[in-house]
Amino acid sequence: MNFNQAEFGQRVKALRKENGLTLQQMADELNVSYEHYKKIENGNHGCSIALLLDISSFFDVSTDYLLTGRSFEALHIQKQLSAAQDILAGIMKDLE
Repeated sequence: MNFNQAEFGQRVKALRKENGLTLQQMADELNVSYEHYKKIENGNHGCSIALLLDISSFFDVSTDYLLTGRSFEALHIQKQLSAAQDILAGIMKDLE
């Protein structure tokens, strides 16, 4: 799995817009310059781990979601569904 900086920026931008905030408001909230924050959203600049944690905390999302687009909840549900499929397959086999 590779980190895609542009997709990271798109996820951050989408969260900002969902919360009705401007670029300047987010930059102010995160205590970074407008230009720095804009470059993060545009995928032209990375961010420190500290800033990643601040963004994650501000939007109440996991860092995994920000970095990969996957959420812990989705992975957990996927594992549960897979386990349920295995159980059902075993039941079907027993019925044959």
